[in-house]
Amino acid sequence: MEPVRDYELKAFFTYIIEVLESLGIPYMVVGGFAAIFYGEPRLTLDVDIVVDMKPDNVGLFVKAFPISDYYVSEEGIQDSLQRRYPFNVIQPKTGAKADLIPLPADRFTQAAFQRRQRMEYDETGRSATFITAEDIVIAKLIAHRETGSERHLRDARGVLVTQWDEIDLNAIRRSAEASDTVGQLEEILAAVREEIEKPGENEDLKARF
Repeated sequence: MEPVRDYELKAFFTYIIEVLESLGIPYMVVGGFAAIFYGEPRLTLDVDIVVDMKPDNVGLFVKAFPISDYYVSEEGIQDSLQRRYPFNVIQPKTGAKADLIPLPADRFTQAAFQRRQRMEYDETGRSATFITAEDIVIAKLIAHRETGSERHLRDARGVLVTQWDEIDLNAIRRSAEASDTVGQLEEILAAVREEIEKPGENEDLKARF
C-alpha cells in the first residue's frame, strides 16, 4: 500500500477532531502533526492526540467509525483506558492512522494539557486544540531523551526557528529545567544560534540570546 497522502491524512484528522468535539471529549493534538503545524514540513503517516476519554465515551466514539471504513476496537479502547496506553483508529483504505493517548498523569503533560490552545489549521478556518509551541518543543526533547531518535531534535529545532518571533523562550527554559532536558535544549539553541548568526542575516533574532 502507498503511504497515506497529505490530503487524506488531513481529512482523517478533521473527522477525528469532529468526533471528539461532538462527544465533548477534551483532547490535545501532539506529536509530529503538532510539530509540523508549528515548525517545518516533513512526512508524517499518523496523528497523535492526547485524550481525556472516560469509559462512558467509548461506545459512542466507536459508533462514529463504521466498521466498513475504519478499524477501531471498543474492547481495546476500554483496556487502554484502564491500563493507560495508546489505542488506534485506522482507515485501511488510505492507511491513515491516529494514536490516541489517554491523558498521562505526569506533571509536564498535565500542565501542557491545561495550557493547550485552539488554533486554525487550514485555509478554510477549521480549528482544533493543539499543544502550545513551547510545550511541543519540550515534549520533543523528552521524546528524544526516551528514544534517542534525532527526528525529535529536528522537530524541536524546526519549531524554534519557525516560531522564533512569538515563542516564549523563558517559558521553554523553565520547562526544560523542570523536565531535565536542559542539555538537549541548549544543543538545539546552539544550532539555531549558528543559523541566525550568519553575517548580515536575522539581526532582530540575535538579541534573544
